[in-house]
This record gives sequence, C-alpha cells and structure tokens, in this order.
Amino acid sequence: MTPALTEWRSIPSHDIGGPPSESLFPDGIRTSGQHPPLYDKLHPFDDFPEEISGPTVWRREDYIDNPERWVHEFDPEEIRELSNAADDFITAAIPLTGITKENFPLPHMSNLLESIRTELLNGKGFVLFKGFPVDLWGNHKSAVAYMGIGTYLGYFVSQNGKGHVLGHVKDLGDDAKQIDKVRIYRTNARQYFHADDGDIVGLLCIARALKGGESDIVSSHHVYNVLRRERPDVLRTLIEPNWYIDRKGEVSKGEEPYIRTSVFYLENGDNGRVYTKYGPVATHGLDPLLIVLDGIRIIFVPSLDSLIKA
Repeated sequence: MTPALTEWRSIPSHDIGGPPSESLFPDGIRTSGQHPPLYDKLHPFDDFPEEISGPTVWRREDYIDNPERWVHEFDPEEIRELSNAADDFITAAIPLTGITKENFPLPHMSNLLESIRTELLNGKGFVLFKGFPVDLWGNHKSAVAYMGIGTYLGYFVSQNGKGHVLGHVKDLGDDAKQIDKVRIYRTNARQYFHADDGDIVGLLCIARALKGGESDIVSSHHVYNVLRRERPDVLRTLIEPNWYIDRKGEVSKGEEPYIRTSVFYLENGDNGRVYTKYGPVATHGLDPLLIVLDGIRIIFVPSLDSLIKA
C-alpha cells in the first residue's frame, strides 16, 4: 500500500490516556513479534503439505467482480451500537490500551464479528467495511470504535519500538532510501507485498485520497501452491530459517539488530496451517547494516524475486 496524498484538514489532537497500567491488559502487555522463532519448533520442508486447498486459496478473479462476497456496509443500527459503545467507553475515561469486549459491549454485532473473525482466520482472509462515519466522529471516537471492533477479532499488540498499538500510515517526510533505519509507512514510498507480524491487520481510512493509497492483497496459500508446483527449490529455501530481518533500529537491550527467521512456517499440532512472515524491505535493509551477511543475502535474492512474482 502506498500512503495517500490527501487534502489537509486541521484536526485537533486528543488525549486518549496516559501510560496504561499493566492491570488493564487482560493477557499482559504483548509486543509486536520482533523476536526470533523457537528454532527447535520449526518444521522442515518435508513436513509441509504438497498442496493447500480450501477457501484460503483464491485468485483475483474469484472476488474482483463479486463485492458482495467481501464488503460489509454498516447499517444504521450497527452504527448506533458502535457510537453508543464508543461514547460510554470515552465517558469511563479508560485508556485506549485498556479496551476489551467487556467494556466495549456490542450485543447485536457480536455474532456478525465472530463470523467475520472465522472468515479472516479460516476463509478468504479479508473483509472491507464501509460506512464508518469518521468525519462525524472525529479521530478520537473513530479510534475508540475501531479498536472496539478489533477486540472482537483478536488481541492487539504493539507495532513498533515505541509500543504503539494504533499507528498512522502517513508521510512524515522520512527518507525511504534509509531502509535500515526508517519504517516505510512513515514515507511516501510504495509498499510491496508483505505479511505483518500479527494474525490480523486492519486499516481505517480517515481521509479520502486525492492520489495513491490503493491496497493490494494476495492469497499467500495460492502463492505457496504455485511455488510448490513450479519452484519447490525456492520454497525449500524460504522455509529454512536463514532470512535475516532488520529491526529498523528498534532494538531492545541485549538483542541483535536483526532476527533470523523463515518466510513460510507450519503451525504445530494437528492440521497445522501454513503461514507467512515476509517483508522485502526489512530484508534488503540489511545491506548497510550487516555487511558480513551480504553473501548469504545475495544468494537468497532470487528466492525473494520468485516469491514476489508468484
């Protein structure tokens, strides 16, 4: 996705709470997943399926002309329920990091959101909501309602070294060429296909784009099948944990400035699913950072290109 050029509107900032108490996090404070895997739990290539089937495998033509299969427009009753829940949450003066299903009740929408959660995890993996009244609600209430919906889909984690659980995809003037230091969503550069570290990722549009801002998506299981069928040698390389991912300078005490990981993983347990951890910019960012690893990375560049083209 490319950050959009938008018409500037002055929107007042809002205080959405100070440093949260750990007691507000039902499962403890979670991080963004910038950690190496448990190497003894990783599966070798031979454990992976010959082919993935089911609703998680799809192509563009399956959905491009059928928006009713992936678009949900909020109706007036749903907007009222979201609005009331957001107003009550704001009145209670709870930090946004403390939002839960219990303090953001949606009795009528909960069944819908549960079915959408199932579709996100076990179906096509995406949905487009329409009719979210960001102009009417403003940034603060929109953020509360947006995060409130998220509590019915999963559990939020931090997205960067600052601990942000809700960030802005916005051009802040950072130099996109400094790929070893700069997070690409803070620039106006194009984002390539990537898989973020969460199980579910959401974007809320708060201003209509004048230019750019389009998002592309793809079925990673379809990509897997293509690689398994046409380039199993590439797939084997992508499954091996020899990919060095740059932490973009967000390094905690005692940690290396990179993590060594795989691109494709297989979940443990019965009927484990294949999932993807992929970020080409994070991999290429090692160029100026870790010259010692250059030989390894250069060998793997054809695999990255094959993954992008698949």
